[in-house]
Amino acid sequence: MTDAIILAGGDSSQEFLKKFGVNNRSLLVIHNKFMIEYVIEALKEVSSIKRIVVVGPVKELKSRIGKSVEEVVPPGSDPFESTLKGLDYLKPGNKVLVISSDIPLIKGEMIEDFFLRCSKQPADFYYPIVRKEVYQKKFGQSKRTFAKLTEGSFGGGNMLFIDPTLVQKKREFISQVIRNRKSPFMIARILGLNIIFKYIFKKLSVKDIEDRVAKILEMKGLAIITPYPEIKFDIDSPEHVDIARKFLKK
Repeated sequence: MTDAIILAGGDSSQEFLKKFGVNNRSLLVIHNKFMIEYVIEALKEVSSIKRIVVVGPVKELKSRIGKSVEEVVPPGSDPFESTLKGLDYLKPGNKVLVISSDIPLIKGEMIEDFFLRCSKQPADFYYPIVRKEVYQKKFGQSKRTFAKLTEGSFGGGNMLFIDPTLVQKKREFISQVIRNRKSPFMIARILGLNIIFKYIFKKLSVKDIEDRVAKILEMKGLAIITPYPEIKFDIDSPEHVDIARKFLKK
């Protein structure tokens, strides 16, 4: 069994606040449900997930979704600090799934497929990546960040499967990576000059990144190629809300 942490601490942009009237994106209503409710439902479809904790503004969230999760705990100053808050509450003995609250198209079967792929190779943490062509086939040319590697162009997903006992040891480095997770060049810069040169000259591979992370962190991380672009599709603009409404209406 494993536990799950939903990160719901992000405030809405002024554009979101003006158009949808919500201070917290996780409480955006899509077809009569809060966006975070779609994520909670997906997690509850996964038999191996035991406890679900939401990290975000307690007053706003608890009155709306408090009965459907184990607990709502206050957020930290950034996604990594919020993850630590969730881990501190759970005190888990096994790996934990950390997932964003703004991916309403996620389904239980997609999470189960990710877990299955993770189970085939031992590692300390796992991160899903999505091929650009797979994402664009599903969602079109909406503006997203992809990194061109030797195996193809990839974008990062909105979840992380981690061993909590190792997180505290490398918290500063992991915090940097999470803060810059949407910028392939910044990630390369954090990982070092060799990674930067390989990225610039289009010679960087998934394994290069995995090997460098292992050397820096002294822990093994694996990028898991998922066939589900919904894991990458997060809501960060009104355009994405329209796309989500279209798919959730089906």
